Amino acid sequence: MKKGLLFLGTILCLAAACQQGVKEADTKQAMIEEIHSLEKQLLKTGDASKEKEAALALVGKCSEYAKAYADDPATPGLLFKAADVARGAKEYGKAVQLWGQVWRQYGEHPQAPMALFLQGFTFDSELQDAKMARKYYQDFLKTYPNDSLATQVKELLQVVEMSPTDLVKQFEKNQ
Repeated sequence: MKKGLLFLGTILCLAAACQQGVKEADTKQAMIEEIHSLEKQLLKTGDASKEKEAALALVGKCSEYAKAYADDPATPGLLFKAADVARGAKEYGKAVQLWGQVWRQYGEHPQAPMALFLQGFTFDSELQDAKMARKYYQDFLKTYPNDSLATQVKELLQVVEMSPTDLVKQFEKNQ
């Protein structure tokens, strides 16, 4: 009798675990489909700033996916995409935060160096914050010294705090 109850209990636990696994797979697939649908909507206009509601929905859905499935191989790419969309929607703080998540949590991912670079570049070009741009550029050189972007980052560090007028003067001098 005890063996029969133990066997039945084991079968019920296995069935519940399988059912939970199916539900999780369905939820994951539904999230991916929703992300793809939002991407298609944004691609119609090609401008996240004109479709800000869809852009922010995509960013939110990608962030939600990353929280739920942090170990999924697709997660760093989705976070990178969300950051790019946030930047396109002029949500620079959110973009910087998401790119930071990519290189900090997925430092070996192929897009991690670009994510760190884009943090500095966004502070430099969009937010006009030379101090923060310098910090991220220096972090880049410490973290990815042999990356193909390292030369460009070194050049940007030399001019990050120059005014546009000084940049023009330097350019003319070098010509």
